[in-house]
Amino acid sequence: MPEFISKDALVLNAKPLGEAAFIISIFTSEHGRHMGVLKKKHPPEIGTLCQATWKARLADQLGTFYLEETKSYAPLLLDDMPRLNVLSNLCAMLDKALPERQSYSELHSQTLDFLTMLSQEDFYENYVRFELMLLSSLGFALDMTECAGGGDKNDLAYISPKTGRAVSREKGHPYRDKLLKLPRFLWQNVTATPEDITDGLALTGHFLMAHLGTLPTARTRILQDLLRRKNG
Repeated sequence: MPEFISKDALVLNAKPLGEAAFIISIFTSEHGRHMGVLKKKHPPEIGTLCQATWKARLADQLGTFYLEETKSYAPLLLDDMPRLNVLSNLCAMLDKALPERQSYSELHSQTLDFLTMLSQEDFYENYVRFELMLLSSLGFALDMTECAGGGDKNDLAYISPKTGRAVSREKGHPYRDKLLKLPRFLWQNVTATPEDITDGLALTGHFLMAHLGTLPTARTRILQDLLRRKNG
């Protein structure tokens, strides 16, 4: 009988299955995104860390989960909607982006690291960097090491929406309306403004949209909060 135990499984999604069961999607280090049936009336909150045991009669079956909660982030953020929106969006993004049963151990480790930093002031900056890591894990890494047009690599300001390569301010200026803005905090150690973070999310969102087709609704709430901060 196929089975596994994962100590740090992150709950990504839960869909009702009848009156006392749910189809659960979790993210594990060894088995990537994995789905199974949880026979409970109430599932764990999205964003909860669990010790997960999965069992099935055959390896290709949906199987059954037994979850023991170890840490739940959502209840700690009920009075902090910006961070709760980020947590919801992160889980929805992983659930949508990752193929099932393929290991992404490094991304899993980076996800847990991000969750520990969610209480920090720069959580928005860290989230944009997380989306960059997600793109890289999916095979869509952006190149911010040099200018694609041979310009100054110390004055990068744009990203090509087609190639994902950086362009310097001078080389990109004539084509600025066709290029994506590259905020400095993504390649230099500087503090980001709400406008910088919005530009960063527009950048990652362009490539995520190209790969996924649609983006989670929680991402719209993040952008609305950033707009309020920018205008506030």
